[in-house]
Amino acid sequence: MELRHLRYFVAVAEELNFTRAAARLHIAQPPLSTQIRALEGELGVDLFLREKRRVYLTQAGEELLDRARLILRAAHDAGVAARNAASGIIGRVTLGYVASAMFSDRLPAVIRRFQRNHRHVELTLVEKTSLDQIAALHERQMDVGVLRKPDLLLPESVAIEEWHQSLLIAAIPKDHELAKLDGVRIGDLRDQPIITYPRDAGIGLYWPFLQLCAKAGFQPMWSRR
Repeated sequence: MELRHLRYFVAVAEELNFTRAAARLHIAQPPLSTQIRALEGELGVDLFLREKRRVYLTQAGEELLDRARLILRAAHDAGVAARNAASGIIGRVTLGYVASAMFSDRLPAVIRRFQRNHRHVELTLVEKTSLDQIAALHERQMDVGVLRKPDLLLPESVAIEEWHQSLLIAAIPKDHELAKLDGVRIGDLRDQPIITYPRDAGIGLYWPFLQLCAKAGFQPMWSRR
């Protein structure tokens, strides 16, 4: 049973006249009559009682009419839903992010704006390390991620673009001598006990921080706390 046959049937059932139904469908009357006969042959029932000047629905036709309308409406709605999903009006998005991405208002502001502008899109937030996000993106478990750029070879299925640059900030006690400076350079941390992210906390800041220290000509002195 084709949707085309159901559309033809509904037109004839609502018009109860093959000529008017054909005009409504923008086709000739003989092909319409042939298609209705084909539908009746497929179903093995008569859908219409045909008289010289009148057409009536049989009980089988009346039973089919309501269901045919539902099927055509469902097919129409399915097409609309597919087009809306393709254009981003509806759908689901899974967004991964590193914990520190929430420290500034940049990402929360973007999330709020997205939810305002795409009210029919289901947004799922997942906190993951940068390495875990890359794996999830590669496995199609996430749609997009906010992570720190890794110093490694990416899978061909994953592309990274710079979205935001954030400052590297040193948290210093108020009474520390470095707190008196207008700004702290990486070289000012030489010989200072430092607490930072552990080595195994994803890509994080551990290795980039070591690279900055190396460029400044020293190795960080880790705090024992």
